[in-house]
Amino acid sequence: MKNIPFILLFLFTWGACSDFLDTRAYDFVSPEDFYQTENDAQMALAGVYSALATEDVYGNRYSCMISNVDDLSFYVRPSTQTVSRVFGNDHNTSDTDIYNAWTAIYKGIESANILLERIENSKMEETVKRRIIGEAKFLRAYLHFLAVQAWKEVPIRKESFKDVAKSALPSTPQADALDWIIREMEETLPMVDDQAYDRSPSHVKKSVVEGVLARVCLTRAGYPTNGGKPYFEKAATYAKSVKDSHKHSLNPDVYEMWKRMASDRYDTEYNESMWEVEFIGARELDGNWTNGRIGNVIGNIQKNGSTEGLGYSYWFYGGSLILWDLFDSNDKRRDLTMAPYQINNKDQYVYWKNNQIVQRACGKYRREWETIKPRHKNYTQENYPIIRYADLLLMLAEAENEANQSPTPLAYEAINTVRERAGIEPLSGLSYAAFQQEVRDERGRELCFESLRRYDLVRWGIYTDAIQALGAVTYDSRWPGGSNYSTARAFAERTQKKHEYLPIPLKELAINTELKQNPLW
Repeated sequence: MKNIPFILLFLFTWGACSDFLDTRAYDFVSPEDFYQTENDAQMALAGVYSALATEDVYGNRYSCMISNVDDLSFYVRPSTQTVSRVFGNDHNTSDTDIYNAWTAIYKGIESANILLERIENSKMEETVKRRIIGEAKFLRAYLHFLAVQAWKEVPIRKESFKDVAKSALPSTPQADALDWIIREMEETLPMVDDQAYDRSPSHVKKSVVEGVLARVCLTRAGYPTNGGKPYFEKAATYAKSVKDSHKHSLNPDVYEMWKRMASDRYDTEYNESMWEVEFIGARELDGNWTNGRIGNVIGNIQKNGSTEGLGYSYWFYGGSLILWDLFDSNDKRRDLTMAPYQINNKDQYVYWKNNQIVQRACGKYRREWETIKPRHKNYTQENYPIIRYADLLLMLAEAENEANQSPTPLAYEAINTVRERAGIEPLSGLSYAAFQQEVRDERGRELCFESLRRYDLVRWGIYTDAIQALGAVTYDSRWPGGSNYSTARAFAERTQKKHEYLPIPLKELAINTELKQNPLW
């Protein structure tokens, strides 16, 4: 199932073990000698893609520890285990997980810069070269976007590291950084593939660029850069372009896309998963692997650690009562999202009682759906969604409502397409404010546990209010006792305005003397 960039990506995951300024990408061979053929360039591009498939980015730290704790998802462990940890909002400027994520993102940017600087000397067909350049430019911009949405103001690195004496860069103001990211992505639209990769969620293609542009434009439109109507209109334009391409649709079965991502099978009929990070293998058990822990650190409760069992999951992330109450009882997504059972160490299914709500774990990632054996206890083959068509439709609905200060027919069509698949009633006749709230709730129902909610809350300007609401719901009589469930309340009580963004790692400030710490940190 793997295409060339992902067949080769495991060759480059070694880079995550060294410091950004210590080792240049591909320092085992001179870059001047390496970038000579199309195969060389494809391998280099694989190295850029692989930045996303590390444990420090979408394999665990950025996707889960940093981005999957919010008002709908909480870290299910005693509050004492979240002291001084980013998933407990008790971190500081020396937090190791934050530093590792920052370093991995900038290593990916460095790899992209080296490729873009060296590829012109490669001997290959110009159309192929143009596509590779387009993908690399987009990936460089996307990695910068990951940094901006998490840290707010960060350095924009447009050149590879060449001289330590000249490596220091100041942060770019957030609005300027987002505008640069938008321009960079727009430049790649005529360059990336618009045909051959249409049925491959592992590659960047035109619909992916347009979909991610819609996301970046919504970020620029909202708090704190407050770009407003022009960016909402731009987001709507890009989202509508994807819709009008008819290259993606929703699978009628709400479970099927997740089963396919768990077992590395592409859905070429619906293409609902537009772009996903691919993880392969079972670590040392088969000698061919990536550092993915999806299904293991986030996923349903499974207790069989045997290599021949259904798989082991730690259940670090669970759904809150706020999430549960968003669902109607007939919503097909409820039991997908908050699994109605756990699997014990004998691979037996044990179903929760009706009053056991918060005890349910995230059900989108289930190791029972994996196909590879033997199974490693901690590392999995499960892929992770970056953008899928349901997200695209909800971005279109939001952008249309915001740009026009009223829900348009297109906005209703987009959100109702998502609701229809879920088996719930369509919306009609709503005011601007009522439709806005419905979009926010629908994004919660559809997209929770996908590393999006935290950043949605920030760009809507309601992050601290939402986390306070999580704290309040822990006093609901349905919230269970026991130390595992105390984390949510502690998380909410610790949360301050400064937690909208992460602190710049102290180690990075020591290296890059032009950087300044985020003001509230």
